Amino acid sequence: MSSLATPEHQTIALAGIFQSVSLCKSLATTGTCNRQDLERTLASVLTLNTDRVIDAFGGSYGNIQEGLRVLRNQLAGNNEARDLDLARYALALMQLGTNIMNDESTVEQLRIGISRAQSLDFAIADQTMISNFANLYRSSISHLSPRIMVSGDPRHLNDNDTASTIRAVLLGGIRAVVLWRQCGGSRPKLLLNRRRYAALAEDMLERI
Repeated sequence: MSSLATPEHQTIALAGIFQSVSLCKSLATTGTCNRQDLERTLASVLTLNTDRVIDAFGGSYGNIQEGLRVLRNQLAGNNEARDLDLARYALALMQLGTNIMNDESTVEQLRIGISRAQSLDFAIADQTMISNFANLYRSSISHLSPRIMVSGDPRHLNDNDTASTIRAVLLGGIRAVVLWRQCGGSRPKLLLNRRRYAALAEDMLERI
């Protein structure tokens, strides 16, 4: 996928990561999240072998609008615009996703689990699908390092449906990390090119 190794594709993948962690924080702190953003993030898990990174998100910048907004604020905003929880979740997801890609057994478990999920006849954000994604995350990923330690309201974190949805959106985040790595993304590149990514995110937002 060397043709995908461009700053534009990397920006889209980063937006996918940040949309996932934004959903995660919203669920953990309020027990709810934007339904459309949830559907778009979960749908990306089932969208494999795309020619363009944006195709994993339905082919539209509008489907990652929240991720683009958060990405821009995190990389170019002032300190008040930055969210330390989102940064922590995103960096942990990047490391976890990289570790998964180097673990053939886990990659195969995920491949089989996603293939099974593709055959299910439920709406993408139906609780049955969410539980399926959550179980896949728990059985294949949750024991790996680093663990994503989610902070929030214990009432929501201890609610089974909310906890399942958090695991499901984290699986969506892992999908975006895989795209990020396939595009040539890396943590050093994120630090060195953060202003470029922020500018590209702003440009994509203006095109929505």
